[in-house]
Amino acid sequence: DGLWVLGGLAILLGLKSLVMIVGGALFGLSVFTGLRASMFLAPGGEFAFVLLGESVRNAIVSKSLAEHLYLVVALSMALTPWLAAAGSMISKRFEKSDSKKFQVTTTDTDDMKGHVILAGYGRVGQLIAQLLKEKLIPFVCLELRPERVAEGRARGHNVYFGDAGSEQVLHSVGAHRAACAVVTLDTASANYRTVWALKKGYPNVKSFVRAFDVQHGLVLEKAGATAVVPETLEPSLQLASAVLTELKMPSTEVVTTVDDFRRNHMEELMTLAMSGGGGMGYSTTNSPPPPNLEDALEAVEVTMKGKKL
Repeated sequence: DGLWVLGGLAILLGLKSLVMIVGGALFGLSVFTGLRASMFLAPGGEFAFVLLGESVRNAIVSKSLAEHLYLVVALSMALTPWLAAAGSMISKRFEKSDSKKFQVTTTDTDDMKGHVILAGYGRVGQLIAQLLKEKLIPFVCLELRPERVAEGRARGHNVYFGDAGSEQVLHSVGAHRAACAVVTLDTASANYRTVWALKKGYPNVKSFVRAFDVQHGLVLEKAGATAVVPETLEPSLQLASAVLTELKMPSTEVVTTVDDFRRNHMEELMTLAMSGGGGMGYSTTNSPPPPNLEDALEAVEVTMKGKKL
């Protein structure tokens, strides 16, 4: 009976873990993330007792078999804390080894000059990387999520694990020889730190930054960004163009309408930016970074939280 219970426990945990890992991969999760999640979800739950009780009552399974299955489910639930800890430990260990493997060194970029630095390999970063690759423009990308680094490497892109807000990491990717940098990170503070590091350590490198909104763009412009583009502008114009086309508006009129709106919108941004003492980054800025990085980052977070509220 003991061997039967242990075997049943192994089958339950193994099958549920396999389903979670495979299912997670289908939805874009890394193997390590799926493994960690499977350790939480692999044990049985209280609903199993209800199903087994109903199965016995309806003579679907025997009472003896149900008693063994009760024990298997109960043992799996008791192991949940240890399984979760093991999954987290294994995932962190593999992610750490992957991160070290993908870290950039100066020898990786010794032959690069006049290249583009991409900070962030999210959706926007991936599109820009693909465009640069097709045009044979040399580039190097920095990303802090190991699964994105692995994805970029699989596509043949020069993606490395590293913090783009670190002057040491920027030096490793040859920032002193780079033509420009494109910053498309996931958070306002990460974008700000990267622009700050570039302006402070490599003032000759122009930085083009994706902003979450106009207010965020003003903060980035003051930090030293060369050009700032609000992320909602161009997608909105593309959708509007598709709608106007569907409404049978002539293609030349669609182009003129969208161009006029873009021009007027840019003028509004420039007016708003100039009223705040900057240029919204649409021309090269010579504004020095604020004197204290920690205070500036806190101000960025407060600003963005205020916008969300």
